[in-house]
Amino acid sequence: MSSASVINPASPNGTDVPNCLPDLAGEYYINVLARLHQALRPTTYLEIGTLHGASLEAARCATISIDPAFKLASAEPVQNKPFCGLYQQTSDEFFATNNPSAILGGPLDLAFLDGMHWCEFLLRDFFNTERFCRPDSVIALHDCLPVEAPMAERNGGLAITPHRQGWWTGDVWRTLWALRQYRPDLDITVLDAGPTGLVLITGLDPASTLLAEREAEIVAAMMAQSLEAIGLPAWHAAQQVPSAPRRWPRASCAADTLGSTRRLVHRLVQ
Repeated sequence: MSSASVINPASPNGTDVPNCLPDLAGEYYINVLARLHQALRPTTYLEIGTLHGASLEAARCATISIDPAFKLASAEPVQNKPFCGLYQQTSDEFFATNNPSAILGGPLDLAFLDGMHWCEFLLRDFFNTERFCRPDSVIALHDCLPVEAPMAERNGGLAITPHRQGWWTGDVWRTLWALRQYRPDLDITVLDAGPTGLVLITGLDPASTLLAEREAEIVAAMMAQSLEAIGLPAWHAAQQVPSAPRRWPRASCAADTLGSTRRLVHRLVQ
């Protein structure tokens, strides 16, 4: 058994166990998403991976929600929106036959990607979503800051710390690695939103085909990356992670320029 799968009773948060970090200190990611909606005031929104609808509930604009197995317990997540389209299919199936800009009547202002937690799936979700954005739109990625090694395994693993049992980020941290390597033009901010981080990306290029055209090469490069070799502390340090904010300025995606959206995202973490 590796050291990354040993529970240390003396360290309930895993702070002295290899490949195990303390819980992230930032605000819970659903609350951060809600504040992001309030700050950006998007007119169009897309999310992949809705499940019970907690993330969907924050939207107050025309919305598309994609999930192969919705488990909505009530109608609340779809309320308070001028339009909410629920697509019970995989994101690959959705993008193969649908144009979200045509459905919503304009480019995507904000998107949240929390679908299948394998790096190649998130890579496709990103470049498929970017095609329908504006340069000053924001795409948010979930789960790119795992706090212990087992949750970052492609099929999950036994948690080091008991309260994290069932937490699964998969290897989508590799997608963040790939975006930094292959798309240095993107403006990427990583927040320590609990429990496993939130990535905000703007400076988008809807005309870019680089990721799609080099998908096989990029997937091979991602799979060659090892979180064990990099080390969790080094991975977190490389992201220059600020704390998820408590106070948020306001801006309107409909009126913002790329520069002002970038300034807004940067102000959110100061």
